[in-house]
Amino acid sequence: MIAIILEELIPIANKMISVNDLTPGLILSDAVITPNGKTLLGKGSTISQRTISLLSMWDVNYVFINIEDDQDPPTQEAAQPKAAPSSFFVSPECIQFLQEYDSITTSAENSFDFVRSKNKVPILSLKDTSFAIYSSILTTGPALMDYLLINDFQLATKISHHTVMVSYICGIIGRQLHFNEEEMKALTLAGLLHDIGRMVVSSDNLPEPQSHTINGAKLLRSVKGIPDEIILSVLQHHEYLDGTGAPMGVDGSKIHKYAKIIAIANIFHNNSYREEYCNPFTALNILSNEMFGKLDPSICQLFTQQVRDSLVNCNVMLSDNREATIIFFPASNSNTPIVRTTDEKLIDLSTEKDITILRMCTPDYVPMI
Repeated sequence: MIAIILEELIPIANKMISVNDLTPGLILSDAVITPNGKTLLGKGSTISQRTISLLSMWDVNYVFINIEDDQDPPTQEAAQPKAAPSSFFVSPECIQFLQEYDSITTSAENSFDFVRSKNKVPILSLKDTSFAIYSSILTTGPALMDYLLINDFQLATKISHHTVMVSYICGIIGRQLHFNEEEMKALTLAGLLHDIGRMVVSSDNLPEPQSHTINGAKLLRSVKGIPDEIILSVLQHHEYLDGTGAPMGVDGSKIHKYAKIIAIANIFHNNSYREEYCNPFTALNILSNEMFGKLDPSICQLFTQQVRDSLVNCNVMLSDNREATIIFFPASNSNTPIVRTTDEKLIDLSTEKDITILRMCTPDYVPMI
């Protein structure tokens, strides 16, 4: 059960509100955190429909909000938030996955805090975390990509969220490539460790990404029980097939296959979760542009096709402020879908150059299994 840790003195303008009574636009007057100290939502966060759904998923019953001294919180009727279509629901499987994800990011965050403070790698804990990711990939199955696309970056620190997401995406790609169990475990661990060099205070004054890739490899080289292929993948995850990458500028024939996968997962996550809401279309376009030169085209094509498949039937917000549902992608290599708006109009976004997709509409829509 998620606990809400409150300050000893609650200002008069604060009011405890049931999550069931929350409406978009309210502002938290106190942080919502877990019993082990992980912040779910920070003080001052603005409540959105997405926030309300996520709080419910994590069994948060009450929060404190800012409220005028002489004013009651707005009622559901007054706020009139747009209701999600009745056919949309949060499946028990999705809730289970999100709870597993919460536990995994917490474990990763604790391990990385240890690295920062001790300059040592708690490899057993990190292996346990990567194995949990591997197990989650196996048990969740094809719906995994759907669930990752509704994740909220605010539910974890930036580094733990990024490394866990990259590890998940690496595992998804590994399954597409029919990796065996040993390869899958090594790949998910490499994905989890790929940015560990960012937690090392270095005096070498190297530019990025040379600094964190080299520092990460040096740190891992001193740890017993880490295979050379994982250390090499951490070192090479910013290398490109055309030799323009870092830190060594090696070409594709010298880049480990795990590093090629991490590079794709890294680009996808960094460019899909820039804002409060996920927008994978920017990342898909970048991967498509880079797959013939910098990135492995066969891996890119497999992964981008799975992302497009996962996006079908998802709700998106258009640049003209209309909500729409993705119907299909007209070509296998196209990242521009045909959508249906709430007023039942079909729009081919490849021909409507003035209309683009701003973001995903989640969790009003949670993909059904």
